[in-house]
Amino acid sequence: MPVINNRNIIIISSIDWTTHWQMHQQLATSFIETGNRVLFIENTGARRPGIGDIGRIRERIVNWLTSTRGFKDIRFGLTVFSPLFLPFPYSRIAGWINRFFISRSVTRWMRIARFHDPIVFTFLPTPLSQALIRDVYPAFVVYYCANDMAGSSAAVRKLRPWEDLLFKQANLVFVISESIRERASVYSKQVYSFPPGVDFAKFDKARENANIPEDLESLPRPIVGYVGSLSGVLDQDLLISMAERLPSVTFVLIGPKYTDVKRLESSKNIKLMGEKPHDQIPAYIKGFDVALIPYVRTSYTDSVYSCKLNEYLSMGIPVVSAGLKEVKHFNDRYGGIVDIADTREDFIRKVELAISDKKNNNAASRIEIAKNNSWDERFSQLSAVVENNLGAIIEADKSWQDRLVGYYRRNRIQWLSKIAFLLLIYGLLFYTPLVWYAGMPLVHNVQPKQADAIVVFGGHGEVGYTNSGYQRRTLEAVSLYKAGYAPLLIVSSSVQHTVSEADVMKAMILAEGVPSEAIILDRHAKNTFMNVEIVKRMLKERRVKSILLVTAPYHTRRALMTWEKNAPDIKVVAVSNIDSPSLTPQWNVSIGQIRVILYEYLAIVYNRFKGWI
Repeated sequence: MPVINNRNIIIISSIDWTTHWQMHQQLATSFIETGNRVLFIENTGARRPGIGDIGRIRERIVNWLTSTRGFKDIRFGLTVFSPLFLPFPYSRIAGWINRFFISRSVTRWMRIARFHDPIVFTFLPTPLSQALIRDVYPAFVVYYCANDMAGSSAAVRKLRPWEDLLFKQANLVFVISESIRERASVYSKQVYSFPPGVDFAKFDKARENANIPEDLESLPRPIVGYVGSLSGVLDQDLLISMAERLPSVTFVLIGPKYTDVKRLESSKNIKLMGEKPHDQIPAYIKGFDVALIPYVRTSYTDSVYSCKLNEYLSMGIPVVSAGLKEVKHFNDRYGGIVDIADTREDFIRKVELAISDKKNNNAASRIEIAKNNSWDERFSQLSAVVENNLGAIIEADKSWQDRLVGYYRRNRIQWLSKIAFLLLIYGLLFYTPLVWYAGMPLVHNVQPKQADAIVVFGGHGEVGYTNSGYQRRTLEAVSLYKAGYAPLLIVSSSVQHTVSEADVMKAMILAEGVPSEAIILDRHAKNTFMNVEIVKRMLKERRVKSILLVTAPYHTRRALMTWEKNAPDIKVVAVSNIDSPSLTPQWNVSIGQIRVILYEYLAIVYNRFKGWI
């Protein structure tokens, strides 16, 4: 059979490279070993992240920081790309931003690496993945549908129409189960079934030569084991019932945790051993007396062809599975080699029978079936299908002139999309109240009340961010003093113009007729925190309990938070002043206003990090 070689392959994965070993990594490895180059693009998500994804987000950021702009060579011929992205897969704005940065990174890497005319295998049918496929100008596209992703949860239900579109547009569709094949065949005539296969040589060698790992060997027998993700599809009720009914049996679960497993961890004879390197998995399975596929039956799990099924069989051990549709199809093809249970009672009974079968008479049959489902055989078949169809497309391909015209047409559309996106952002910023709404939470100005002192902060910070702001605030403080709101006026600023800003402010106050003894000056504060700390000491010396605060309007929120954290015993009222923004939405804003608002939000984050607020 013809095998794909000397080609450039892009794999758009639905998992990360470091996720426990699945067919995504196996496919990439097989392409490398047959003389191809592979760019493996890690998962860009099909749903919004939750609390449980924090660890994966942190790992993605670390991967990006420890690589070259997200790219890292794993071995000769294999590069993994860990993109950073906005995790909103169905938002148009986030999609445009993600496409702009990810496509630009990928196409730039392709130019530098001389990685042209790629064959794309995508496990993700998301809008971003399909946009990326168009941007890399592929020679051929295969959608490898490895599960019913859109049916896995409500969070990814929006994926369905995008997947249907990819079924239609991909050159080939590969599926892993009969139920997915039935659905894909509605949209495509080029659908082929290639379920996961086992690396039979590795498991065969381990069955003959591997030692059972010490942490497993030390456990009481019999051992009933499971290898795979501890996720929401795992039937925890079933496992706990089995553990209670079979107290002399040790139940071993090997794999990463993606759901709450506290109930399993509290069971005395259920042992969670965590994730193990894939190279060690055969040795662990060798130590099982019985292997399990204990899934809750849903439309999603009915479409899953379990990768672990052939791995279990390759070690010759009995397998007990829930009555999943694909396992039943497998059993029909191979003479009932798997013990299938449709009820909890039946499952427990069949586990007991499998444990009692000491002779393991079907071991040779199990091994032979696994051999017939080896990954090498799967890869040879799928590679031949791609190579044959690729050859047909090349024969019928357009002339180079037509391809060049198509290339420039696509480039023109891409540039028009980018320009439209930039115009949209420009319009949102400068011709809608968006910036006004963003700035209003920073403003906290009220009408003045009687107080013990008036405190005015100098520096920049009014709407226009020009140097006249401190002068207007000074005059505002003077008017409050003259109106009799407080007998004391404190000025705090370290800004230097030709002369000290604090001295200029004092001169202005004196010129307005305020007596010198009513003015107190601070020339040393370098930031808001120091403003508060220095003025707080001045206030305590004079036993001041309440103040009117005059500062830049967008600075009031941060200033009040600083006072609240560092001087909670002083009552602070931030008063409105001439620079305060309109209370009705503003449709036109300036660059300076945007800069001030952005600066204040960043300053709040920084001050919280420093512990000042």
